[in-house]
Amino acid sequence: MLVGGAMARRAHALEQRLGTDGRGWIVWACFALLVLLAKIDSTDSIENVFSVYRDAGLRWLRGEDLYPTQFRFNYFPPSALFFAAFSWLPFGLEGAIWRIANIGVFAFGLSRISGCGEQPIPRARFFIATVVTVVLSASAARYGQLTLAMSGLMMAAVADVESGALWRAAILIALAVALKPLALVLALLLVAIYPRVLWRTAVAVALIFLLPFLFQHTDYVLRQYADVPAMLDARSHQRYEWQHLFGLVEKLGWVTTNAEQTVVSGATAVFVLFLCWRARQRAPAVGAALTLYGLASCYILLFGTATERNTFAMLAPVIGLAAATAWQSRDRGLLAFFSALAWIMLLSHTLQRAFPHTALAMAKPFACLLLFVWLAWTAFGASTEASKRQASRPPPPRN
Repeated sequence: MLVGGAMARRAHALEQRLGTDGRGWIVWACFALLVLLAKIDSTDSIENVFSVYRDAGLRWLRGEDLYPTQFRFNYFPPSALFFAAFSWLPFGLEGAIWRIANIGVFAFGLSRISGCGEQPIPRARFFIATVVTVVLSASAARYGQLTLAMSGLMMAAVADVESGALWRAAILIALAVALKPLALVLALLLVAIYPRVLWRTAVAVALIFLLPFLFQHTDYVLRQYADVPAMLDARSHQRYEWQHLFGLVEKLGWVTTNAEQTVVSGATAVFVLFLCWRARQRAPAVGAALTLYGLASCYILLFGTATERNTFAMLAPVIGLAAATAWQSRDRGLLAFFSALAWIMLLSHTLQRAFPHTALAMAKPFACLLLFVWLAWTAFGASTEASKRQASRPPPPRN
């Protein structure tokens, strides 16, 4: 008992010294170090996704086309400009700097959005969310995929627009779009639900997309922008077993046509817009910001034309923060649900290799679909939850 009491006092003293989020940041620092050590001797190869980013930066510096048929750079020109700033460094050093920055932006976004939601914020929320997020996003972090930086900027933008920091939110979402086109979904949702951020976002996007003209010849930059539609169209028609909703239903025996996919995607987009508006008005317990980010991420993953397994790292913060909320409220059923989602995502690669021709190969889209249903149910039940929370609070003291 004496030893246990001493350990408890030391843990409490450490928490007081680091602050409420200190333990979470220690986990992030250790995670970044482990990723760095694991990839410090990585080589330039087609299997290393960072090689694509680096080559795009070098192509930009040399004035070469960013979108030839044999090159797999599926991002906007400002993204190539960003990597061009570091492409003069040795491959290993540049890769290390990028992975640290990538994880740092992801952690920053999680920290920002973890402060949103029902007040007061549970002390262990960021720490629990960090542990879950690190576990579920480890593969994307090792490969250095842009998904993490984009997701971090998206989370921070949603948190800022919810708190009223509209200019900062506009700049963050514009940066997310510049890094990866998938962030356009959230940008459109934000300007539809928060009209005051519309013109600010337009200005921020315009400035960031004009930035490449300062660092290359005008005709070269214009040619790269002109090639963007063809690049996006080619990516959407790549033959690959993409991890999206239509890939899941195909494994179940229904091969959808392009027209059917367009109708379903469009109808779901309207439904997601309605859910986000409702969540913004009714404020569910997990917070309107997390609900908006989660719904946008689910739509991107389920209806994106080229969703990869590592892109599902976008969902890790949603599962982590929702699990932290369930832990704080001692909701065992909800905690079991999110634990099941986490295990499905962790086992997805094993299931895909063991059962490649069955629906089990689409474990991550299935988990994403379950999360989408839960978020929709949360948005619909937000008014009831808010009433219950209001009724459970003690009445204010009388004067």
